[in-house]
Amino acid sequence: MAGIYLHIPFCSTKCHYCNFFSTVSLKHKDEVLKALKKEIVIMKNYLGDETINTIYWGGGTPSMLDFNELKSIVNILEDNFNISSDAEKTMEANPDDLHQKKLEEIFSLAFNRLSIGTQSFDDDILKKLNRRHTAEAAVKSVQFAKEVGFKDISIDLIYGIPGLSNEQWKANILKAISMEINHISAYNLTVESGTALDILINKHKYPKLDETQSLEHFEILLYELQKADFEHYEISNFAKNQRYSLHNSNYWKQEKYLGFGPSAHSYNLTSRQWNIANINKYIDGINSDLPAVENEVLTTENRHNEYIMLSLRTIWGMNIEKLQRDFGRKNSDIFKAKAVKFLSEGKMKIVNNCYILSKEGKKFADGIASEFFI
Repeated sequence: MAGIYLHIPFCSTKCHYCNFFSTVSLKHKDEVLKALKKEIVIMKNYLGDETINTIYWGGGTPSMLDFNELKSIVNILEDNFNISSDAEKTMEANPDDLHQKKLEEIFSLAFNRLSIGTQSFDDDILKKLNRRHTAEAAVKSVQFAKEVGFKDISIDLIYGIPGLSNEQWKANILKAISMEINHISAYNLTVESGTALDILINKHKYPKLDETQSLEHFEILLYELQKADFEHYEISNFAKNQRYSLHNSNYWKQEKYLGFGPSAHSYNLTSRQWNIANINKYIDGINSDLPAVENEVLTTENRHNEYIMLSLRTIWGMNIEKLQRDFGRKNSDIFKAKAVKFLSEGKMKIVNNCYILSKEGKKFADGIASEFFI
C-alpha cells in the first residue's frame, strides 16, 4: 500500500506562522495545474505497481480550486494509478471556502475526508494569526460538511499562542468536542525562520512564545480530549473510534508515498526526493520533461533515526524486534540500555515488545527520541 500527496501552493492570505511553500498570487495557477497533471503521468512508475490507499490534497489551500480544476486532476490520477476502492481521500480546506455548493462538489468527486483549518474559535486569536475566516465560519463549515454527507471530519487547532489563556484554550477544546467530529489535530505554535511571525517577534511587534504556557496548554488538551474519549494516537493527533488519518499514519509508519506539485516530497523506502520550492522552476522542469528535484539516498543512520523519531510519536511505539531485524542487535541493545532511564522515570513503557511513550513522556517526545539517535 502507498499514498499520494498533492501540493496545491495557492492561498488567499499567508498566515503569520506558516512556513509551507505557498503563494498568494494566482498569476501562474493554470500553468502550475497543467504541470502538475503532466507530472502525474511522468512519475506514475515511481511507486511501481503499488496500490494507492490514501490520497491527500494539501497546500496551500486546495479548496480554492474550482470543480473543473479538481475533477481534471482526479481523472488523471484515476487513469494512471491503481487506486483502492476504499482509499482514504482527504482534502485540506479553509472554513470560508466550504459553503454548501462547494462541499457538494467536493463530495461528488469521492473525497471522503475533510481536514479543516479551524485553528481557533476565537476571532481575536484568528486575527493575530492572520487567518481570513471567522469563528462562526469555522463552526458552519463543519455543520455544512455533515449535512452534505462527510463522516470523517478533522479540524486543526493551535495552542501556545501568546495571549491565549488556559481558560480560552479549554473553551476552544470544548467547542471542538461539542461539534461531534471524530478527529482533532492540535499543534503547538512554533516560530519558523523567515515567517511573518518570526519577523514580527524580532521587531518586538509580537510577544515571544512562552514554553511554560505551551506545556500547560498541552496538558489541558490531553486531559479534556481523553475525558471525551479521543485516543491520543500521535503527538499532535487525536481520534475517536480509531478514525485515524491513514495518510499521515503511513508517514509515521514509513510507508511509500509520491508527491506532486512544487515542494512536494516522495519516499520509496530507500531514498527521498522533493520538488523544488519555486513556481517557475517547477513549471519549466515539468515542461522540459526534467522535473526540478533534489534527492537524498538514506543512510542506515538516517533510516534508524527516522524510525526512532517517528515511531515514538505514535501509540504503536518502537518495536524492538523490528529495530534489531533492520538495524542489528548492537543498535537494539544500545536502545534497550538507554531506555532504562526513561522506563524508570515513567516516561516510557513496554507493551508487546514495543517501547511507547507514557502521557508524561509525550511532553518531551522530541528530546527523548533524540537520545536514541546514531
